[in-house]
Amino acid sequence: MLSFLSVLVLGAASQSPRKQRQQEDPVLGHRIAKGIVLDGKLWLRGTDVSRKGGPGELISVRLTDDSTSAHFQRGVVDIEKSGHDLWVLRQVAPDVHEFVVSIWRSGAFEDLARFTSTDKDEPIVLLNSAGSPYVLSHDALRVLSEGHHDWQLIALKGQLRWGVQVSVASPRSGKSIYVGVNRGEWGGGLQRVDVQTGVVTNVERRDTKDLCGGPLNSDCDPVTGVISDPQKDDCVLAAVGLVHLSISKGQILRVCGDRVTPIAEEPATGGIGGKMKMTEAFYGLAPAGDSCFWGITWRALYRFAVDGKQERVYPLPKLKPVSGVYLSRELPGVIVVRTDVNWAVSTSGYTPLLVPLEDAQTQGETSPR
Repeated sequence: MLSFLSVLVLGAASQSPRKQRQQEDPVLGHRIAKGIVLDGKLWLRGTDVSRKGGPGELISVRLTDDSTSAHFQRGVVDIEKSGHDLWVLRQVAPDVHEFVVSIWRSGAFEDLARFTSTDKDEPIVLLNSAGSPYVLSHDALRVLSEGHHDWQLIALKGQLRWGVQVSVASPRSGKSIYVGVNRGEWGGGLQRVDVQTGVVTNVERRDTKDLCGGPLNSDCDPVTGVISDPQKDDCVLAAVGLVHLSISKGQILRVCGDRVTPIAEEPATGGIGGKMKMTEAFYGLAPAGDSCFWGITWRALYRFAVDGKQERVYPLPKLKPVSGVYLSRELPGVIVVRTDVNWAVSTSGYTPLLVPLEDAQTQGETSPR
């Protein structure tokens, strides 16, 4: 059963899912897991939810004329931005445990470095740490040397969780990596990896003995976005969001080590009869300068101050098809893209993906078009 909340807000009710799927991008489909704006293009990475968020595809949409290019039709594990560079982590060939990090330069991808792994140590995400690629896998953290010649391997002490979406961020101190896991109705939660020792810590806060007591419960709370705290060196901000069976819940948390503090939530009503008190599900976060950040729900785009105080709210516009991808460029500082990746793990229907513009981190009120 589709949640009426996300369907109404994202305008998906105007067509049946079957008709919408017939109009999807032929390479990417609707399972869009991540987006980056760089070099005048919107880069979109798909995911294979049948493989628990495994390697997918990579396309780009040129923002000047909306033309689409397919760069890789399979094997892309993750994409990451470093300054004016775009990195891609991909599997060289199906059923071959060899991976390569490539960089977009002069209109083409160049390979930087390769590594091999085992079938039990598949890469999960690609990170940017001080301009160097890091690859986090199930069993290890790989750090590429400054000259891009070899990898330093740090074995993980603990198990990372899987999800249809995984988001990562490091505090400005760079001492750890926080991993947000989205498993929809099965939770996901937040984990922390010490970059020196490889120790994996589950970050939890359960204020009650209820089964889903929170505000951060890995059994019930999918973490849908993680970003560095704009002003606190040892902290990150994390978004929680779930719409399932017409019930919505979500909030934004500040996490400093093991300390979890709720800083923002938006009230909503719904459920049977439409009178149940709920909170809006957040589906992503993005920096917006040194003193604020963006958060997106199924209803609106919010700009928050670093203390969680709401500064602006923009109702989501109707998303329009662009070369088989539904998106909007009407909001300040960001592009909103529709994805059904959460549909694999909840009844949320189509949900919004938040992609900041190239200058959005320094200009909180930039108009995209």
